[in-house]
Amino acid sequence: MAASYTYDTLDQAGVRDYIFHPTPASSAPCPAAAEDLSVTTADGVTLHLRIFAVHDPEAPCLLFFHGNGEIVADYDDVGPHYNQHGITFMAAEYRGYGKADGTPTASTMMSDCHVLLEAATDWRKEHGSSGKLLVMGRSLGSAPAIELAWSHADRISALLIDSGFALTIPLLKTIGVDVDGLELSEEQGFHNLDKIKKITMPTYIIHGQLDEIIELTNAAELIAESPAEQKEFQTVPGAGHNSILAVAGSMYYEVMARFISKIGQVRKKRPGIR
Repeated sequence: MAASYTYDTLDQAGVRDYIFHPTPASSAPCPAAAEDLSVTTADGVTLHLRIFAVHDPEAPCLLFFHGNGEIVADYDDVGPHYNQHGITFMAAEYRGYGKADGTPTASTMMSDCHVLLEAATDWRKEHGSSGKLLVMGRSLGSAPAIELAWSHADRISALLIDSGFALTIPLLKTIGVDVDGLELSEEQGFHNLDKIKKITMPTYIIHGQLDEIIELTNAAELIAESPAEQKEFQTVPGAGHNSILAVAGSMYYEVMARFISKIGQVRKKRPGIR
């Protein structure tokens, strides 16, 4: 890691209460095809992973971070789709969300993602999983996903972003934070754009054309600044911030699986004119 960042400015109530919208746990039981894993942090808070496993030791594993108004149970229909494509899906839950304890803050979200990565790694070891480990974040979840890809390039094989943001201040303004009154600057944000400039692993970005919360320009900035040799950018025509899956349907999982299947392959260079 070339630098370290702090996020305590984002923890004040005038920011935190706009970023996080904790949702209580669903009353529905864990699906039969999944298992719930409790993860304890150093300060005694219990976090939560829901794992939809493919029983193939070489299957890739996707560690996923959801959006700010979601919980892992919202992805109970998503996990089986990834499984159908031979991918183990591991959905992580933030403090205060669903079955996780505590109160969410920017600082704890960004530190807890490392704890969740360790838990996912331990689970893989216990189950003899040797496939590639990938990280993915949707919306707010793009911040912890990019953080892990930036800081653990030796352990993570690819970064996938769905509806992610490049800069923090424009997003805070969109969701109603009094940025000027609180005298906030980009230097106090999540640094997604700064970090992705140093991420060279395969990178895939998908974004709704009509995203009304995190505009499409965010995805364009992220992919433009990514130095990854293997990178792809997919726009979903007609999709808003919360409708990519509904609009794209099965194609969503097909393009993800296709990208994941190409990770690590040597790209053939086209012969040039001499």
